[in-house]
Amino acid sequence: METLNTHLLEFFTNHYKPGTIGLVGTKDTIGLAIREAQRNVTTDAKTSLWSHCFIFGDLRLDRRGFGGALSKSPYIFESDLHVNLLKPQLRNGAQENWIGKWCKETVEHAAVVDFGLSEEQKHSVLASALQLVDEQLLYPIQELLGTWLAITTKKQWLPNPLDNPHAMYCSAFVRYCYKEAERDFLGKDVSLSNTTPEDIAQAGIRAGALETYKPN
Repeated sequence: METLNTHLLEFFTNHYKPGTIGLVGTKDTIGLAIREAQRNVTTDAKTSLWSHCFIFGDLRLDRRGFGGALSKSPYIFESDLHVNLLKPQLRNGAQENWIGKWCKETVEHAAVVDFGLSEEQKHSVLASALQLVDEQLLYPIQELLGTWLAITTKKQWLPNPLDNPHAMYCSAFVRYCYKEAERDFLGKDVSLSNTTPEDIAQAGIRAGALETYKPN
């Protein structure tokens, strides 16, 4: 089991606001592959820092404190695919998780994007995220291939040919919730189904809204 990075947990907790966006870049095999696939999207044609994104939900009380004591930390909404080979467990698609899931040794980069949502927009973003969880939206593995093709051919504005209306990967999930709140942070140059974590990071940089994690 990976050790919890308490400094990263503190970073996410200190920058927590409901409805803001979290970004991580992992150095495991899948994370590195996703980061490399975004090379044509980055401004310097280098491997992207980012492999996954999510939306901050509520601060919740749980029993994660020392000795099972009460503690309070952020929970998040995301679309992800998690397979546990040691247990008969598969989590596919929209879900709610503890932020500590992304405070592990495999996380190499992290950031928070705060686009300054109004209260009404914040409630809309969270309501959309919760609705997708309730509908058990799936994680579309094939759609990743469609986005990769769009990136390599530099045609991200075209609809993803492998788009599944009942599935979204992480960055499309995040952007969909923001679009539902009428706060789309990307224009027509990138279709919803071809949105990448790198696109979200660049939108955050342009808006002066991205705060990066600096390891101690």
